[in-house]
Order: sequence, then structure tokens, then C-alpha cells
Amino acid sequence: MNLLARRLAKSPNYLRRFGLWNGLRLLFQIERRLPLRSSLIRKYALEKGWPAVYLRDTVGDHAIFWQCLVTNQYDIDRFPQTQRLIASYDAALAAGKTPLIIDCGANIGLASVWFHHRFPKAHIVAVEPDTENFALLARNTAHCEGRITRLLGGVWPEPGWLCIENPQQGSADFQVVSVDRGTAGAIRAYSIAEIMEMSGVSDILICKIDIEGSQAPLFAKHTEWVEHTQLITLELEDWLMPWRGSSRPFFKCVGQLPFDYLLRGENIFCFRDAGGA
Repeated sequence: MNLLARRLAKSPNYLRRFGLWNGLRLLFQIERRLPLRSSLIRKYALEKGWPAVYLRDTVGDHAIFWQCLVTNQYDIDRFPQTQRLIASYDAALAAGKTPLIIDCGANIGLASVWFHHRFPKAHIVAVEPDTENFALLARNTAHCEGRITRLLGGVWPEPGWLCIENPQQGSADFQVVSVDRGTAGAIRAYSIAEIMEMSGVSDILICKIDIEGSQAPLFAKHTEWVEHTQLITLELEDWLMPWRGSSRPFFKCVGQLPFDYLLRGENIFCFRDAGGA
């Protein structure tokens, strides 16, 4: 698709999301011909009530902007199950508790920004393994200070150490493997249970998972946290890794628990039925 056709195809989403003038401005600023890699970072003003965002001049960063902040891929308000989730959020606040949202594979932080805007009194833990992504994550979530904890590392079934095994890939496609602590480039592996303990909570409001195949080990063992999570949103990766069964441990785990499943775009939204059998 050439640039003009792409802009025409995407213009309704920009106009609907940001209005006429802001929508057109952002359409022409964001939808450009871009390289796969670049160190150039630009600041983009959005609209009143939203902070500016920082993006590299790369296809990956601009695609994440499109997904998270134009098409609002994590918008759950259209689902009837969301009413119960909101009730849980409100009940926790009324009880003096702080709801927890975990962003696994936070990349440059735009999903965390969206969740913060939708659930402003929640505590967000954003986990990202790549140092360059992590630096942009910090810039994009600076306005969330006091409401966000940033962890340089990856999520894993148990605490330990990880390495990015495909550093040559684009910034949105990094995969991690378990390594010894002394391995060059090793980063921390955090378990979900460990993050819950660090946050001082016994349940999770939302766990967003976009970890490029690591859902296979994550859901293979130590999955007690799943039954204490109100909503799991997951991007499945079987298309990326055919016949490796990266999603099978996830379905085996959640299939034993009372979840409702809804599909939107690339994500599956799993709402736990707190009153289910």
C-alpha cells in the first residue's frame, strides 16, 4: 500500500479518535515512510487531557502508536463483562486499596499510558527487557509518577535471569531466554507472584501480556496468580512461531478456570468470572 492509500485508509480512525484538526495533524505526522531502525526521537502532542508521547522514527514505534492510541486496542468498554471489572476497581478504591495493573512487555509504554488514562488510580507495573525501549518507556510514563513502577527485565514463571536472544530484530519483536546470572547482557526475570508481593496485593485487576512467545513458559507452571486476576489480555504468537505450541500452556491453564473469552484485533481478552464455579 502506498503512502497516500495508507493515509486515506487510516484517516477515519485518526479523525474519530482525535477530532478533525488534531486528527489530520497526527495523521500526516505519524503516517510517513519510515525505516525499521532509527535513533531519532520526536515528541508528538496529542489532545487536551493527554500527555505528549515520544516515538522513534521507526515503523515499530509508529505501529504501536496506531494500535494503542489511535485504534485503542485495549479499550474494553464495549464488552459487557467490563461492568464487573469496573465494579471491582471501584470497590477496591472504596476499601482503601490500590488496584494493580501489570504490563508485561511494556515496550515504549503506550499501553501503560492508555491504562493509566482509563484507570488513573491504579498502580501500574510496566516490565520491559530492552534498554532502549525502557528509556522511552520512562519518558512516555513520566507523568504517571507515583502510579507506575518500571522494571527493566522480563516476566517468567520464577525469579531469575534472562537474555534477549534476537537483538537483531525490531524493537517490538524481542524474545527472551533463561540464562545464568553472570551471562553478558543478563536482565532480571520477574515472576507475577513476585510483582504482586512487591506491590503488596493479593489480586490483579488487569494483566496485559505481549511477550513474543514467552507466554509458553509463563503459563507452564507457577500459575496460581491466574485465578487471582480479573482480566488477562494476551497477544497470541502462534502465527509468529508455527507448530511450536506457544499458546498451548495458556489455554491449558485458563481452560480450567471460569473465564469468558472475547476477541478484538490481535488480542484475546479473558475476563474471570469471580462468581463462577
